[in-house]
Amino acid sequence: MSNFILEFKKGQAGKNKGLPMGEGLSHISSSINGVQRARMYGVAAAPKAGKSTFVDHGFVIMPILYAMENNIPIEIIYFSFEIDRVEKEFDFATFFLFYDYGITHIELEDGQLFGGKNIIPLVPNYLRGRLQDDEHKTILMKPKILEALKQVYEKRIIPLFGEYSEKGICITPGVITFIDEKNNPTGLYKYLLHHAEQNGKFNKIQMGNSKRIVGYEPKNPDKFTIVITDHLRKLMNERGWQRKQTVDKYIEYTVDIRNWCKYTFVHIIHLNRNMTQMDRLKSFSDLLYPNSDDIKDTGNLAEDADYVFTLFNPNDERYNLSKHFGKVIKDSDGNELYPDMRTVHLVEARHCEFPKHWRVNMKGTYKNFEKLEI
Repeated sequence: MSNFILEFKKGQAGKNKGLPMGEGLSHISSSINGVQRARMYGVAAAPKAGKSTFVDHGFVIMPILYAMENNIPIEIIYFSFEIDRVEKEFDFATFFLFYDYGITHIELEDGQLFGGKNIIPLVPNYLRGRLQDDEHKTILMKPKILEALKQVYEKRIIPLFGEYSEKGICITPGVITFIDEKNNPTGLYKYLLHHAEQNGKFNKIQMGNSKRIVGYEPKNPDKFTIVITDHLRKLMNERGWQRKQTVDKYIEYTVDIRNWCKYTFVHIIHLNRNMTQMDRLKSFSDLLYPNSDDIKDTGNLAEDADYVFTLFNPNDERYNLSKHFGKVIKDSDGNELYPDMRTVHLVEARHCEFPKHWRVNMKGTYKNFEKLEI
């Protein structure tokens, strides 16, 4: 339980500082004061535009690394309804091969070619032995990379995700509780309430024939609990409702948990398809970007979230853009000048001015971001 004076003192003691989103997103992080407790973030983009990559980097990996380095207690509850835990582990392992060892590409054995080249980019499918060379032989891992991967698995993946048996049974828990079984909003709400009860105490008052929650006392008030939902449209429908009703109900539930327990929520969702309508393309020209009206299947997210981000790929041929926000992005032959570019847009915010717009380079294969100053 907190009050005005306690919250003031906590802030003056530096305990309300947000967790940074990493160097490549530092210009974004500073605008929203980092990843804060008791905040709800919405992240929306078209399929394959990088919304999960953005969330994994800025709201999971980099906050965890900062928290661990500074002895800040942290946990992630990751509801993943598209990607299973093992696939996510390989995604993160790819990032740490880059982050810890600087690996971005793999030189193949002498005479071995992939797409006519003797080098391949570092991708999760390489780690999983899913790539075949031009002679249809599996591209095997080189001993040097294998040794690095063993270190990444032991020092990074197990501490983050925990250790699991061959049957998928958790032996040792990690920072991330990864849940890839679908559920409806009420099922997830009950899970989060149970989690909160295990980590603190709800304060209730009698209201008629029932008790009403009026506050929450965590066992560890310094702990960050960040809940990722990837993504909202994959929630199981509830009570025969339409998708919009289901999504909005889940957001309503998470508002309650945010307010009571000071949990941080990051909701991922798709955009509508009207970005490619010709009248809109002509009207906005090089200032085209997704706004909160483009978010699919919910109006509540834009209303209830503390911050809403959209991601955009201006190189996408569907938009036929040669300039974006005044910057030339393709040459006269249509070649991309910044092939890894994404733009990030803050389209709704309770705690700072908006809209704001940033350019970044997204290295999607290994989940890294770099500032793009052009």
